Amino acid sequence: MKLNFFNRKLSKSLSIEKLFSFIIPEIDKLGYDTKIINNPYDLNILGVIKSILFFRSKKTTINHITGDIHWLAIFLNPKSTVLTIHDLVGLTQLSGLKRWIFYWFWVYLPIKRLKYITTISQKTKKEIVELLPWAEHKITVIENCLTFSAKKVEKIPHETTQILIVGTRVNKNIETTFSAIKDLPVELTIVGELSKKQLQYLKEHNIRFKNKINISEEELQQIYFESDILCFPSLYEGFGLPILEAQASEVAVITSNISPTKEVAGKGAILVNPLDKNEIKKSIELLMNDAEFKKTLINSGLENIKNYSPQMIAKKYSELYKKMMK
Repeated sequence: MKLNFFNRKLSKSLSIEKLFSFIIPEIDKLGYDTKIINNPYDLNILGVIKSILFFRSKKTTINHITGDIHWLAIFLNPKSTVLTIHDLVGLTQLSGLKRWIFYWFWVYLPIKRLKYITTISQKTKKEIVELLPWAEHKITVIENCLTFSAKKVEKIPHETTQILIVGTRVNKNIETTFSAIKDLPVELTIVGELSKKQLQYLKEHNIRFKNKINISEEELQQIYFESDILCFPSLYEGFGLPILEAQASEVAVITSNISPTKEVAGKGAILVNPLDKNEIKKSIELLMNDAEFKKTLINSGLENIKNYSPQMIAKKYSELYKKMMK
């Protein structure tokens, strides 16, 4: 069966492309003839028109829009096209005309047009159904997969507990983590560009930190390996991949007690109220002082990631593709 994956134009943010680069080889093993096609055009009026004509010329037996370019679905065959929706964060972050455009061309019209939609979490599905109750029967939840294999190397204990923060956008809620750890003998490693306000807080409270930006996949894996705790009290996620990356790296995880992070983490994390700095602080102290509890939590995380292997996720997509062909 021929299967084309339609990607957005390549940019600095490669999270979607990275995800499917792990899934597609496993789909190939299941007997599909796959091809990855990247959008060569920019997102402007002329670019959108060219993109539509370009992708219409590339359509095949099954066409899978991997995310972001949702509007393309409006112009493809509704029965042989599936769209993966990662989140609806645009509805909360945009306003005015931009929000109107996002709603109609990234949400309503693509979902109305297609027969098959996938989301990466129950949370995203729930958000869609709250907006468009009639769409529930179209949506299949197929989670993200783990996108790297951590090296199995004996970890060397640190004199100072190393806490990892991945992501610095508003939804990552890192200021609450700063407030929770400011009086603790720990050191932060923060992946992502810090704002002036965030930098100012860190310096004013004499928080020890290292900031890593524009890092390679190998560098990210090394950062996980050198960390003791991932603190991920996010306020909004489409999925929450850092949870799985930390679990695979044998890093203890603290994350939010909300969807989808609590489902993604399974039993391999301490769940906290993301707005309660004292709860986060107590969780960090527990992991610092109770080695046996920390070891049990890490082992639970290693069990949890078995549910998110590329092979498992590829099989779920394959089941959907077969359904589309009936």
